[in-house]
Amino acid sequence: MLEDHNPVFGKNVIETLSEGMYDNPLFLFREYVQNSADAIDDAEKCGILKNGEGEIIININGNDREISFEDNGTGISKDNVARMLANIGDSQKDRKLNKGFRGIGRLGGLGYCKKVRFETSAKYESTKTILEWDANLLHEILADKDEHISAGDLIKKITTIKYVPCDSFLHFFKVSMIGINDNNDELLDVDEVRKYLSMVAPVPFDYEKFMFKEEISKFLMENNIPEPQTYNLFLNKDQVYKGYESPLRIEGHKDVEILGVECRPIKLEDTVLGWYWFCVTSYEGVLPTKCWQRCMRLRKSNIQIGEADCISNHPKRGISLWREERGNNYFIGEVHALDDDLTPNSRRDYFNQDDACRQFESALTEEFAGLYELYRYASVLRNKNKAISSANQAEREFIDKDKTGGFYNNQDRITEKEKLDNLKAQVPAAQKTIDNIKKKSVGNSALSKIVEKFESEILPVPVQPNINIAGNQKQGRKEFVKDKLSKDGRRVLRKVFEVINSTSILDENQAKLLCDAIVKKFA
Repeated sequence: MLEDHNPVFGKNVIETLSEGMYDNPLFLFREYVQNSADAIDDAEKCGILKNGEGEIIININGNDREISFEDNGTGISKDNVARMLANIGDSQKDRKLNKGFRGIGRLGGLGYCKKVRFETSAKYESTKTILEWDANLLHEILADKDEHISAGDLIKKITTIKYVPCDSFLHFFKVSMIGINDNNDELLDVDEVRKYLSMVAPVPFDYEKFMFKEEISKFLMENNIPEPQTYNLFLNKDQVYKGYESPLRIEGHKDVEILGVECRPIKLEDTVLGWYWFCVTSYEGVLPTKCWQRCMRLRKSNIQIGEADCISNHPKRGISLWREERGNNYFIGEVHALDDDLTPNSRRDYFNQDDACRQFESALTEEFAGLYELYRYASVLRNKNKAISSANQAEREFIDKDKTGGFYNNQDRITEKEKLDNLKAQVPAAQKTIDNIKKKSVGNSALSKIVEKFESEILPVPVQPNINIAGNQKQGRKEFVKDKLSKDGRRVLRKVFEVINSTSILDENQAKLLCDAIVKKFA
């Protein structure tokens, strides 16, 4: 036991707990929204608010370089402000019940502006308390290597408190970041902040943009899982909803069709550790980085943990959850952790590395193995469908050319027929593979949706006309382009074909397409 020394928490602790805590400045919005959500929960429990009356209001003023966060939760009484807002890491919140519980998140704003101002009042109290932190002075003291001061004395030096009258029926808490630093313009980008909040904050789905919310609610009810808590969150007066939409629109890319939504529990034996939902698509490849909604996102208390790729790319993750690191980038969805023992770490970028976390990871690994099979089967179906459709399309084109006399000569017809036969020879094996996957889809509704989608896209077999598709055309009949040309015309056309087929500018397919276009013109 250390008896002859009183440990001192130096000034650098404040720097570590503010700007040194997080990699992404937008975390500020998550931290302050998280605290507001807890205040609204408390107000509902105390009867100050009815369910659904709580509001979180964020305003971004780019001209004045200010950001404010305000909620109508319980607020803080005058006598408790100093203890709750000037102490560090002394939160009285229950880590199993509250979303924020360490008492350090409110310091985050100090690294990104000149002043952080807290204003609050509790119901039936006619006083508003204003506590202000001078971030500029903080950075001056931190930069002075000759200034040795404890964290407690530093807080006293950079904070001021005052009291002003207010309506006794008001109850609120407001944080203002004043004078956003010049190198933190991303905090003032309303569009980007809205995207961030729509994926991170505990907000409701937009029913007009995402039609599958009822499927998720039905799953939760059938499995006796409570609906995730949501809050009325407004950014510059516009309500923020989850960023999911159907179809999914990606800048510079074609829309992604959402075939449906799948919901599944995450279990360890008979214990439900969480649940997840994901969008079923054709899985044509990993979603591009411009798709800001991509990835299965980890959530606790309906607030995102870490960044979008936390589940697949966290450096401290205990085990590999996906068979392929890229696997998560095929999907859009959410993983909701329910286990009370799963505790977000201080940075809130993952869970504490303990037994509860390891058990959760193990259960997730089994679930993600099924998702790997899903996009792998989708790839196989796509290739086999392409083989069948290509054969059917080639037969359709062959019949059309035969019907209209579009072949140059009989040898041209024989060559095309051989290519068609090769394509058709692949159809039985392709169809067998499709049928096998179709059998595996029984009882797997996600795979069933994909099979149904691909089956509907197969180009049908053409109707066979009354022509001799198998054999050669009868000689002496004017049914080839060559027969319609003069001797000189045939000679010129032959030279043209020789040039086209010998040039290095065109590959084999391009050369054939050009020759076919010329033949079709003469036909």
